Amino acid sequence: MEPKHLVQLAAVLDCGSINLAAQQLNITQPTLTKNMQTLEMQVGASLFSRSRHGVRQTELGEALAREGRVIADAVRNVQQIAVRHGLGMESEIRMSVGPLVAALLMHRVTASLKAQMPELSLMIQVGTPWTAIDQLNRGQLDVVIGPAVPTARPEIERIRLFEDEVAVFASASHPLAQADKLDASDLDGYDWINLATYAFLDESPVEPLLRAGIQRFNTAIALSGDVMICFNSMTMGHYLSLMPVRLTRQAQQDYGLKRLPIDADFGYRHLYLWHRRDGKFQGLVENIRDTVMQVLQEE
Repeated sequence: MEPKHLVQLAAVLDCGSINLAAQQLNITQPTLTKNMQTLEMQVGASLFSRSRHGVRQTELGEALAREGRVIADAVRNVQQIAVRHGLGMESEIRMSVGPLVAALLMHRVTASLKAQMPELSLMIQVGTPWTAIDQLNRGQLDVVIGPAVPTARPEIERIRLFEDEVAVFASASHPLAQADKLDASDLDGYDWINLATYAFLDESPVEPLLRAGIQRFNTAIALSGDVMICFNSMTMGHYLSLMPVRLTRQAQQDYGLKRLPIDADFGYRHLYLWHRRDGKFQGLVENIRDTVMQVLQEE
C-alpha cells in the first residue's frame, strides 16, 4: 500500500469528486481513478460510492482518509522545515495568533522580542483558536495566543494574559455613536460585521446579541482570518460589531471606533498564552507574556 494513495483518497473525499481531487493533486483523472481502484483491491473493500452528486465515503474509506490526512500534514511539515532552514530560521519558535492580536499587537511584540533575543527566529501564523490548539496538541506549534478552547491536551499549559469583555463598537460617524445611553432594542435593524465566524468557540457570534435582547439584526459581512476588513469597513459608518474591549482599544484612535454605551452583557473573551508543558520554552513564554502586558500598558 502506497502512502500517496491514502493522501489521494483523503483529497477525493474532501473534494467530493474524483475530477476535482485530480485537479487539486495535479494528476490526471484516469491516473487517480486507477490508484483508487488499486487501493480498494489492496484493502478488499469499497472506499467510497459514486453518484451524479459526487462521491460518498464508506466507513473504511473515512478511516483510511484520516491516515492520509496525517501523512499529508507530515509532508507539509517537512516541506516547511526545509523552507525555513533555507531561510536561515534554524533557532525558531512556531506561534499562532488570532486576527486581532496579529493586527494590533504582534508587530510591537515581535520587535521587543527580537531586541531582547536577536538570535530568535519567529514563524507566526494567523488562524482560528480551534485550529491552533489542534496544531499545538500535535506538536506542530510551540506557542499559541488566543482565547480558551476546550480541546487542549493535559500536556498543554495555559497562562492567562489578561481578562477581556466583549462590547459593541461602531465608528464615530455611525447614527448611534453620539448617544449617551442605549438599550438593546435601540440596536434592532442595524447591519453587523461578525468576526470569528468560523472560529468554533463556545458559541456563535450571534448568540450574545440574542441573549442581550437584540431581536432584529442583519449580518452584512462575516469574517474569518482577517480583521482589517472590519476596521476599514467600519470607518464608513454603516456597521456595528462585537469586539473584545481591551484589544480593540488598540485600534480605536486609528480607526475612529467608539464603544457604544449599552447596558447589556455580551460575554467575555479572556486571552491566554498556550504552550507545551515541557519547559523547553519556559523562558521565552515568560518573555512573551511580559512583552504583551507591557504593550497593553502603553495604551
